[in-house]
Amino acid sequence: MKAKDSVIQELGIKSVVNYLRRSRQDVEKERKTGIDTLNEQKLLMDRVLNDYGVPYTQEFEIGSGDKISTRPVFKKIVDQLQEGKYDAIAVKEISRLGRGSYTDMGIIYDIITEKRIFIISPWKIYDPTNNSDLRQIRFELFMSREEYETTRERLMGGRYTSALQGAWVSGAPPFGYDADPNTNKLIINEEEAKVVRTVFDFYANGIYTSDGKRKLVQLFALSTFLQRVGIKTMSGKDMWTSKSLYGLLTHERYIGVYKFNHYRSTSDGKRVKNPESEHITLENNHPAIIDMETWNKVQKRIKERGSTPKAKLDFTPNRLAGICVCKQCGRKMVRRHTNNKRKKKDGTISTYSSTSLVCERVGCTIVNYDRVEDDIIEVLNHLSDMDSNKFKKTVSELTIPEKNVDTFEDIKKQIESKKAELSRRMDFIYEKLETGVYSDEMFLERKNTIDKELEELSQINLNQYESKKTDEFDIEDKQFEIKSLADAYELSDNQIDKNNLLRSIFDCIEVELVKRNSGRKHNEYALHPYLKSSFFAR
Repeated sequence: MKAKDSVIQELGIKSVVNYLRRSRQDVEKERKTGIDTLNEQKLLMDRVLNDYGVPYTQEFEIGSGDKISTRPVFKKIVDQLQEGKYDAIAVKEISRLGRGSYTDMGIIYDIITEKRIFIISPWKIYDPTNNSDLRQIRFELFMSREEYETTRERLMGGRYTSALQGAWVSGAPPFGYDADPNTNKLIINEEEAKVVRTVFDFYANGIYTSDGKRKLVQLFALSTFLQRVGIKTMSGKDMWTSKSLYGLLTHERYIGVYKFNHYRSTSDGKRVKNPESEHITLENNHPAIIDMETWNKVQKRIKERGSTPKAKLDFTPNRLAGICVCKQCGRKMVRRHTNNKRKKKDGTISTYSSTSLVCERVGCTIVNYDRVEDDIIEVLNHLSDMDSNKFKKTVSELTIPEKNVDTFEDIKKQIESKKAELSRRMDFIYEKLETGVYSDEMFLERKNTIDKELEELSQINLNQYESKKTDEFDIEDKQFEIKSLADAYELSDNQIDKNNLLRSIFDCIEVELVKRNSGRKHNEYALHPYLKSSFFAR
């Protein structure tokens, strides 16, 4: 019978990832016995893999999920298998690889077969080129999915029965409530309920102004006000959003209504409505936080807000789309068009509109759109008029290297990482020699292989990856090209064409809010433009 390490050599397995994940049965066992099943699994697989004598990487999945997307560690491993980082994946059982959708199982199966990824279990090595092994892999993946579906149906049935009795079965209790430890029904959490009542009161009756009066505001203004007065969001953050406020103000749980199974999530992440016959709706199921008078007042305001002037965020392609980012938080900035009304002293109403460039983070950076556009064109004109030395220096400072291109530092890090891996492999074979697992011949054979790879690394010429300097272009030509670009921008009437012209030279432009001003006076800002290296390489 062949030694296990020789079998590994014949199959050409040089790198293995050991994937450790708790099954549902493991979780139940831990709850009953207190045993660390993940550590048990590790000890078992360590014995198996040490017998094979191949270096391996340990990867622990602490949580669990029914999809690849909900298992971040396994998702990373899938990407690494596709990239060819590992020749094999080790698992206690094939079912640990997946119990997700059939699409996910297809992804796993395709990688295993196309990349010839071996599966190492405590009992055998599965070779995807062996029809018998491949049949067993398909069977195990299929059965793991069937087991998951059966378990899910059983659990869903139990949750449905509990929901009919008014128990909270949808995970953590909603903001404003706790779950009664005896009945699992919702009970009021007074500390959180204060926030809920405050938000409802502000939206129903208005926020306080500097003169002590109350003024009705829409969700966007309310979110900014809540941040300013220090009221934290439901998740403990400083910044409220219009969406989160809308969700809080329209949820019937705050008047004692409990809804279950009204919606479900599809495999592509969409939320769809279930048939009404499957809905559970229980009124007066738990204590209400909001009285009906306040509730009705808020719902009426929300329904009527479509008829009041409000800011419109414009995400359609426009001149500055995808170019400007907020320096404070790094989020994209979008165009917002506002129609405003103002009452004059003589009682007449005047209307005016304005277009702003706003950060996607509510209450962050907001500046005048047209002024920013004018200043960007001024940047281009300024670059085209610089003297040669200053132009070269400025371009060098503002140019962003192209993404996804290996730089000197990237290659250097890859080499260092490979050297570290070879060092670990060397330590591994020395350990096996000292413990008597490897004979002198086996040790020398594997040491020679590692020495050869180290020699190849030492012969790589890093100089060829040195970043090219930005002075490798004709300055006069580039300044003429920039001037032509600015002129073309001014002459064009097409917004998308204008956007493409700016994208051809700018990687991004950071907008820094310098000073907030009140009234109709525009906020003050500074621009920090960054240029594309591809513009100067062509």
